[in-house]
Order: sequence, then structure tokens, then C-alpha cells
Amino acid sequence: MPMRSDPISEDFDAFVRARWTATARLAYALTLDHQKAEDLAQEAFTKLWFHWRKVSGGNPEGYLRKIVTTTFLSARRRRWIGERPTETPPDIAVGPATGQVDERLALRAAMARLSPRQRAAVYLRYAEDLSERSVAELLGCSVGAVKQHTRRGLDALRTDQHFSTPDELADLAGRGIA
Repeated sequence: MPMRSDPISEDFDAFVRARWTATARLAYALTLDHQKAEDLAQEAFTKLWFHWRKVSGGNPEGYLRKIVTTTFLSARRRRWIGERPTETPPDIAVGPATGQVDERLALRAAMARLSPRQRAAVYLRYAEDLSERSVAELLGCSVGAVKQHTRRGLDALRTDQHFSTPDELADLAGRGIA
């Protein structure tokens, strides 16, 4: 006997298909790790499923962003150290065509040196192009705190040897790297 389709499940499935890439990108920007980003995105969609009937008629994208950021920030409070490699891979010479990859890796390293809240504020403000008020709602803090986290994060990125000018940061953002 064929299963009947559930309109709510179909709506949710369509939403997941439409928002998976953006959600995974946000999760990666926060975690800076592909596997952790996948796990965070999956966990966020799982949490969203339980509230889907309530939020599907409103702003499910904003609610999903809130789930991703709060799940990330609360997971950062846990004391699990995780796995640590015992050996470092050997350095391998690469050609000059890796400039963009080098820039991404340098930006990733610079973002990793920011606090989780600074990283979230910078990414949400500039990569997701959200307003300060929206970021404040997502992070559960005041607009002033968002301004402070963003300013301190940008100051740290500007003093990084690879991103010494705002033009270089804007250039990376314009090319989709930041």
C-alpha cells in the first residue's frame, strides 16, 4: 500500500533542500571545520523539525539561523577537547596558482583566532549581510554588544599580517572568500 504524502513533511523537505547550502556555509563559518559544520547544520534542521508547524508560516530562515548560532555558541561552552592529531603532515611544495586557496586559509586562520562571538558577529554582519539588530537577536545580546564584537573582530582581522587594510577584506568578501 503506498504511503500518503504529508504536506508538512513535504514543506519541510523543500525548505531543507532550499536552505541546506546556506545553512552549511553559516555553520562552516562558525565552526571552521567541514565535519563539525555538517553536524551543526544537521542538528539545527533536526531542532527546526520539532518547531516546524509553529514557524513555517513566519520566518523559518531567521529561526534556523538562530538555532545554528545558539547551538554553536552553547556547544563551545562544553569542555570536550576532541581528537588531536599525533603527527603533522609533511610540507608539500605547490605552484603559484594557489593564491586564492592561500587567502582562504589565511582568512580561516585569522577567523579561528577570534572569539566565537566575534566570529559569529563578523560573519553574520558581512557575509550574511544581516543588520546589527538581526545579529543581536540571533546572538541573544544587545545591539551595542554586536557592535563591540564586530569592531573587535574586524580590528583583529585588520591587524593580522595577511589582511592589513579594509580594502583587502572588502576584496576577499567581494570574491566570496570572506
